[in-house]
This record gives sequence, structure tokens and C-alpha cells, in this order.
Amino acid sequence: MTRSKWFLHAGRSLEVRDHRIMTTFEIWIHEDDQPLCRHSTLSLRDAAAGLAAGRDVLGQAMECAIRDVEAGRFCLEPSPALVAAE
Repeated sequence: MTRSKWFLHAGRSLEVRDHRIMTTFEIWIHEDDQPLCRHSTLSLRDAAAGLAAGRDVLGQAMECAIRDVEAGRFCLEPSPALVAAE
């Protein structure tokens, strides 16, 4: 099941989502239901170990992505792979 969190930034309605790829979670920023760019990755093993220890590591990674966008530490340019696919 995909998790998502909505947030506003510079007048834009954005969403951070996890995408499960095999044994990895990818943290993506979306706008208008379209992926803009990948922020980070998290291994399924690390996420499961965090849950076993009582920590929501995936949720923390998603919050980190939001903070990075809001602080201007992460550029919201479309991923080159997404641009090439168009």
C-alpha cells in the first residue's frame, strides 16, 4: 500500500509518495498526480528493522523530503528519465 503526504510549497500543492520497487522504497515528489522527481531511497530491510524497534523510518524519510523541499535544499525539477520518456 502506497503512503502519501500532501503539503504546500511556494503556492504549489505537492505530494510525497513512497513507491515500492522490489526490496526498496523510493520517495518521490508529485504534482498534479504526476511524478516530478525522486528524493531518496530506503531499503525494505531498514524500514522493517525500524518498525521492529518502534520507529516509522519510512514516515521519517517522507517528512525529511518535505523539509528538504520547504528549506530549498531539494530542487523540484523533473527527473531526466521522466523527461526522456515523454
